[in-house]
Amino acid sequence: MIETEGSEQERTVTRVDPAGNGEQTTTRSTATVTPIGSRLQSAVWLAVGIVDVALALDFVFKLLAAANVGFVGFITGVAGSLNAPFRGVLATSAPSGHYFDWPDVVAVVVYSIAALVVVSLIRILAGRRSPQTSGA
Repeated sequence: MIETEGSEQERTVTRVDPAGNGEQTTTRSTATVTPIGSRLQSAVWLAVGIVDVALALDFVFKLLAAANVGFVGFITGVAGSLNAPFRGVLATSAPSGHYFDWPDVVAVVVYSIAALVVVSLIRILAGRRSPQTSGA
């Protein structure tokens, strides 16, 4: 959920005609602004979502023994570089030609946890600060 900040402005104008009759008009305007912290959090989740989808597609393609051509070849190449740090952590099982690629699963979990940590840090750093009062 993206949190927004609002600001309100009020302006009062008094008009007096030559006869001395006055008319007062008050105008209120409200502006809504999305803080940079919320935008950064959304960007982190979007990036991790794209990475997780690529890894999940690679996992499914390998599980279904899809031919490594076209789109499947592209996804396999992208996911191969994303899951490279996790190869060898768990053994890959291959029953009857289809194989369960554990590095994809481990990568999705690790990248999602890393995104949660980064978003939490952004939330801490971009949190509202109470105005400091000078105790003079």
